[in-house]
Amino acid sequence: MDPRHLWVAVIAGGQGTRLFPISHPDCPKQFCQLDDKNTFIQKTIENFKAIGVKPTQIIITVTSPGQKALAMEQCLPRGILSQNIIQLDPKLGYPVNMIRAAEFVRDIDPDGIVINTPSDQYISGEGFADTIETAVTGASQGDAVIVGVKIGDIVTAMGCGHAIYDKEDGFYHTVNSFVEKPERHIADAIMRSGNSACNTGINVWPAKLICEKFYPHEAYAGISTDAFMAKIGNLKIAVGTFRWYDCGTLDSLYAISAKTPNHKNASLGGGIIERSDCRRSLFYASEGMELHASGCEDDAVVFTVIGERPIIVIAKRAESQKIKLLAEDYLKHQDILTEDFSMGARNNIVLHSNISKELIAGFVGVKNYVVYVERRADGRLVAIVSQPIDRTV
Repeated sequence: MDPRHLWVAVIAGGQGTRLFPISHPDCPKQFCQLDDKNTFIQKTIENFKAIGVKPTQIIITVTSPGQKALAMEQCLPRGILSQNIIQLDPKLGYPVNMIRAAEFVRDIDPDGIVINTPSDQYISGEGFADTIETAVTGASQGDAVIVGVKIGDIVTAMGCGHAIYDKEDGFYHTVNSFVEKPERHIADAIMRSGNSACNTGINVWPAKLICEKFYPHEAYAGISTDAFMAKIGNLKIAVGTFRWYDCGTLDSLYAISAKTPNHKNASLGGGIIERSDCRRSLFYASEGMELHASGCEDDAVVFTVIGERPIIVIAKRAESQKIKLLAEDYLKHQDILTEDFSMGARNNIVLHSNISKELIAGFVGVKNYVVYVERRADGRLVAIVSQPIDRTV
């Protein structure tokens, strides 16, 4: 790869409602803490810096002033230039974000190759650099290339788009068609076919190719991703062997997080977290907050602040669609929420405390929890979440 002409466009304008309330309007998913060192967007930047992309040739696209401020705060220390952080109209849509990034690169470097990437993925294992190099080589020859991976679990297969290609030797193919988020039996057949790969959303192409096909970009506002790809035509795919996660849900965040060896619990967020008799659960407490939990099993407990209001959500990790609906309801009705805001949950109790009128508590797919949250004299917010140890109660 020739680094002089290699650019990365990180598309970072989404909201991430399925990761609520870790992700919320004041801090969308891509700017949330992923591990001890990085937020999602910082991890994305480091992935590409590690394979030779100069930070001065990384572009960030956002869709609101708040996102731009967060991008400045988190990305400038990683070497990104302030002029490379671009705020776009959210009504334009994801494909036009990629078109605008191509225009930005073309005006600086007419021979530029653009790697477009979502800002909320988790990539690990070997093979990423080799796959990107294959895609860049194809783009250097005039191809538009998507990056795919083989996957082995049915849940991921049902949640992603699949590129279907001619079965050939090697791992660079011509794409024949796409299947988006198939039903279970179709996803199973696709995985068994041997001539498909999950579309990671990473695309590589010459900047001038996209600018020529989509001029003027305003004419393509709202175009679907499928229609965008169809107009490009003659797509290729580079199929990688690296591990890829679309971190769109609390369940997927749990999957990539470090866990305790025995009970497989994961803790994130920078706050104080203490657990008792919890199994296979995800816990998140924002910095300066304290969370004590007992009796959790396959759950997610998130304790944070949105605006000036403390919020605690207890949910079954796998209930991503209900969590998304809860987030959407919160956005619509946050001014009238009571302390018990439930979706598919029952027999949960919020005990009164000195912040009862401030607190928002959400329950998704869980039962029999007792929640108590208070503000201590030193200002620290403390939450106690418990469920009877006898889970037959």
